[in-house]
Amino acid sequence: MSLHIELLRHGETSRGRCYLGRTDAALTERGRQQMWQGLVQRSPEDYDAIISSPLIRCLAFARDWAGSDRLTVEPRLAEYDFGDWDGLTGELLYARDPQALERFWQDPWRHPPPGAESMDGFFDRLKSVLDDLRHRHSGRVLLICHGGVICVMRCLILRLPREQLFEQMPEHGSLHSFGLIEH
Repeated sequence: MSLHIELLRHGETSRGRCYLGRTDAALTERGRQQMWQGLVQRSPEDYDAIISSPLIRCLAFARDWAGSDRLTVEPRLAEYDFGDWDGLTGELLYARDPQALERFWQDPWRHPPPGAESMDGFFDRLKSVLDDLRHRHSGRVLLICHGGVICVMRCLILRLPREQLFEQMPEHGSLHSFGLIEH
């Protein structure tokens, strides 16, 4: 049996360009349109399972698009927890401590934000989701999630080195397909 995983990134939020990990924010109207556009050629019936992050920027759209009866909420699909940086803009963080921000982007394993989730913990959390998907599902599965989640899943599925984590940051509302994954 095989598994085809697609990941939809949430759209633009009311908080703008903040480091939104566990901080929740509603979608803007533009953000909702971005997600509808990402799935323009898809319908809920195209998927054997639809699974969403519990954060409202994913879940509200997922409920509207798929309906609550077709939807599973998976807490492990939540975005990376940025700790003390959560909810702050990059501009503010850069103004406060440009070296800390640069170190994080260069090596988030050795230089996480203060109070943040470890990058190893983030990878382990998402690897457990991927393992569960492989064991519990076949066919086509849609994950409605976050940019960081998509970056990690891409590394895990394609077996990319961790240094490539941030090489392709997904756009808001973009759909990412990872083809067939054999069980």
